[in-house]
Amino acid sequence: QKDLKIKDLTFLETVRDRVEIEEDLRQTPCFSCACAPGDRARNLQQAREAGQLSARIGRLRNALSDGRIGLLGELEQRVKVLQALDHVGQDKTVLLKGRVACEINTCECLIVTELIFENVLDDLDGPEAVALLSALVFQRRTDVEPKLNGALTNALEKLRNIALAVANIQVKHGMDVDPQQFVRDQVHDGLMQVTYEWARGTPFHQICELTDIPEGSIVRCILRLNETLKDVRNAARVIGDPQLYQTMERCSELVKRDIVFAASLYVA
Repeated sequence: QKDLKIKDLTFLETVRDRVEIEEDLRQTPCFSCACAPGDRARNLQQAREAGQLSARIGRLRNALSDGRIGLLGELEQRVKVLQALDHVGQDKTVLLKGRVACEINTCECLIVTELIFENVLDDLDGPEAVALLSALVFQRRTDVEPKLNGALTNALEKLRNIALAVANIQVKHGMDVDPQQFVRDQVHDGLMQVTYEWARGTPFHQICELTDIPEGSIVRCILRLNETLKDVRNAARVIGDPQLYQTMERCSELVKRDIVFAASLYVA
């Protein structure tokens, strides 16, 4: 550096790196071996390939770690469940029911899809359909037992049976699911009477008297329920069911009113 009077820092760093690499090479077994020059080149190539293989083995071990193997197993189980429910074909292509399930984003899509294809909603009027779907949207427990008419009582029983059937299929294909607990976790009837009355035009202060659930939770449930109604409406369009489409449009109009959809802290 002093002799050549070189002041370019980049060049100096390059020279220093080369010196360090040469020193590393001198420490390798290949440098000190007494083989012919041609053999040394071949040995260096083999050492390079061994290093590449070692790095690849490390990546594969990481990919096949216990956690990732578990995820792959669960993925296969879920695919089998979708095939059993006719959402996915044996060649793993998405079928009509799978396309419908893709439209449901606000609650358990497998249950809603079965609800649609078993025509449970077809037997209900607008407020009743609103109330039934609220059982999948509302996710809290309440000590107040809702008062339901005969149509809603029957529909709720069908909904629970569908949820149980979905859970049993998951168990059949190896998933760690407690069927009864799955039903309890997915179906909550606590606001069915409240949402039914709201869809019928009952004032907000009166529906609040039907439950011990706080007003804010009621508002949030109705807001989310409206999104579910839109999801089911879109699903009806996918399967070409104009009656269900119009019913969901009407249901959305019934719930989208008054203080619940006014600009407020609840909506913010």
